[in-house]
Amino acid sequence: MPSVRRSPWVFFYRHDGTFVDVPRLLEGNVELTPLRRTLAISILKGEEYVVSADELALLFAIPSDTWISSDEVATGSSATLERLARRGLVVTDDADEELTELRRRDQRLTDDQWHPYAALYHFLTRWRDVDVEQLPAWAGETGTSTRLLNEADVAELVRRLGTPPRPFADVAGPHYELPLTRRRGRLYETLARRKTSRAFDARVPVTGDELGTVLYYTFGCRGIAEVFGGLVAVKKTSPSGGALHPVEAYPLIANVEGIAPGLYHYDVESHALRLVETLSRNSARRLARHLTAGQSYFGAAHVLVVLAARFPRSFWKYRRHQRAYAVLLMDAGHLSQTFSLVCTELGLGAFVTAAVNGANAEERLGLDPTREGVLAIVGCGRASAERSELEPEFAPFAPRRADS
Repeated sequence: MPSVRRSPWVFFYRHDGTFVDVPRLLEGNVELTPLRRTLAISILKGEEYVVSADELALLFAIPSDTWISSDEVATGSSATLERLARRGLVVTDDADEELTELRRRDQRLTDDQWHPYAALYHFLTRWRDVDVEQLPAWAGETGTSTRLLNEADVAELVRRLGTPPRPFADVAGPHYELPLTRRRGRLYETLARRKTSRAFDARVPVTGDELGTVLYYTFGCRGIAEVFGGLVAVKKTSPSGGALHPVEAYPLIANVEGIAPGLYHYDVESHALRLVETLSRNSARRLARHLTAGQSYFGAAHVLVVLAARFPRSFWKYRRHQRAYAVLLMDAGHLSQTFSLVCTELGLGAFVTAAVNGANAEERLGLDPTREGVLAIVGCGRASAERSELEPEFAPFAPRRADS
């Protein structure tokens, strides 16, 4: 009989709620019946499951730090054990392919020094096959979909929720006015022009030189230093937690002059593209739309870049650290702003989105999701001369009149 142990990558959650008693409803009586459930949350599967009291007792009887023979588990529980194993709640040394993969993930998360709360957040919030255009604008008490809202959607949100908090926070305390300066120069002009672009001109490709500039000045290595003991530090244009720079760039190219459409990896060391998969231009656009969760306006961009973190690179230093995963998200944010500014300076439209089907992107790129995971996608292209109806027209704003 195989050996088993409970996966340490499991959380338990007690959910108390109510549901409508359908049989009573059919009799003409509307009654809310208490619903109390225990959920087991499997990080290995990225899913949550309702578990019975007997299953819960069985799970708690199996240690997470020691392998035991399944014979030592309560009699008559072999079918229950297999069900729990396929849900990623226990791991087993069974040679079954699915169970072997779950055991590998379990060991990888431990070996790579994941913090359990970070793993819970990352693997339970990865999207797969989401299309935001198919989601309703209003998704119940949990919030709204991520698709852009039309005027009727906004009116309905305000009716349900009231108006949102003011855009400017009110904090009590002494008030000191700061000098209101007007800076000149390319940096300040670029900052003023930066915006999210949602309309691209497919008739004019991005040049290879432009793509090379964007990748080099966003993700490229600008300097190198040998620290000690063979450790090497690199310098880039964006800050990174621990100076580790663990985020990799995977361009999805649809319309770049001189470069075949396809999925690539940007090799920082040699400033080169390494082909992952050749695509036609149309298939590249379809994939771009799918990876950005059905956001068709982003799927029309000339180039998308998938930002994927190499977890062992960061967790080597920040071992099972509570803030390590948050730092990876900050790294992706730094890179997205640098990307946007470089594109703006070149006259390209740019965007960043976290509404992505990360699980699909990882599979398409052949990544091991326990070692390298998608955080966000940035993209750019030749902006359309016509302003998209999805882009607000902002009126100028100043904190106060310069002469006040």
